[in-house]
Amino acid sequence: EVEPSLYPSCVLGCKMAAGVPASADVIIVGGGIVGCASAYFLSKRGYKPLLVERCEVACAASGKAGGFLAREWGSGDTEVLHQKGFDLYEQLAKELGLESFRRLPTLGVRDGGRAAQKEFSWVDNAASSLMDEVTAQVNPKEVTTRMMEAAVAHGASLLIGNVDGIRREGDRVTAVVVDGAEVACDSVVFAMGPWSVLVERWLPEVRIPMTGVLSTSLVFEMPAPVSPPCVLFCDEDRYGCHLEVNPRLDSTVYVCGLGGSDYLDNAQIAALSPDEVKPNPKRVEAAWEALRSKTSVTGDVQPQANACIRPCPDDAKPLIGKVLDNVVLACGHNCWGILWGPLTGQIVAELVAGEESLVPIKGFRPDRFSERLSKRGRHNKDEPVGEQW
Repeated sequence: EVEPSLYPSCVLGCKMAAGVPASADVIIVGGGIVGCASAYFLSKRGYKPLLVERCEVACAASGKAGGFLAREWGSGDTEVLHQKGFDLYEQLAKELGLESFRRLPTLGVRDGGRAAQKEFSWVDNAASSLMDEVTAQVNPKEVTTRMMEAAVAHGASLLIGNVDGIRREGDRVTAVVVDGAEVACDSVVFAMGPWSVLVERWLPEVRIPMTGVLSTSLVFEMPAPVSPPCVLFCDEDRYGCHLEVNPRLDSTVYVCGLGGSDYLDNAQIAALSPDEVKPNPKRVEAAWEALRSKTSVTGDVQPQANACIRPCPDDAKPLIGKVLDNVVLACGHNCWGILWGPLTGQIVAELVAGEESLVPIKGFRPDRFSERLSKRGRHNKDEPVGEQW
């Protein structure tokens, strides 16, 4: 029995492929926000992509992330991803009829201090101040599902199955093996989030150095939306948390930055399936106490605990580009996958079409790696904000 949801899985709402097809013009591997965005923008160009997902659309981070969007928090190569990604959401909200997208301000909350917030009176147990007004939020599951549904309406198809490998001739992939059957294709897109590390098995010349940051989050189901709305970014506190608090339009309050994350290498990521990613009960208790020290807004509501894996390359920048003549890799979006995801799908469609991307992507080439950097947490330009990993 499927549990009801405000944004039901695309497995329920999308027309499924009837068995494993013999061929597809483009095969997209991965049903998260990047894969679904790629399907959406390719279908708008007249392609009929086949998206292959082993669980369901938005079953991992794209269904369990916070959906915080910040236009001006990028720096260097990622500045354009923040700005164009943010602006694209304004367009998508209209095109897709997104119910959860809205602009709202972000406050910085100190650990302790006297609460003196007049406008946002629900921030009542700690000192706070305005951090940024050019921020927004979206429910990641809604935007991911809506993009896939729109892609299917334009001729794309969705197949639930396991990718076992590929067939290649020289520098081209000629088929993807799904549940033991070969599906011939003209182009392939690998957009599997942290599980993109599996591409190293299929394309040995490709290197994807990835740390999977497995973190716990909380969702409080409130009787009504928190008002007036704002996002909270909290200083590190005595509970070992760096809380981010996102009140949503659907009357839920999403909380992440619980601390105590697990750090997974490529082999550990590959060994996990999405349904094996579980929350840490100790961090749930710590975060609940930490939240009460900032605000009383959730009262005695019991939270639902979730967990997901953030895909973090060594230099905190995504991998976007061709790795073979007809193969595009798009992964490693760190903590900004929801903001950068739709724009990445637009870039992928340009690359598959043989066009030069309108977004400068030289800094995101998959073959670029050198020394390891530790800038993988959220940054407001060059300043670390929130939990760092």
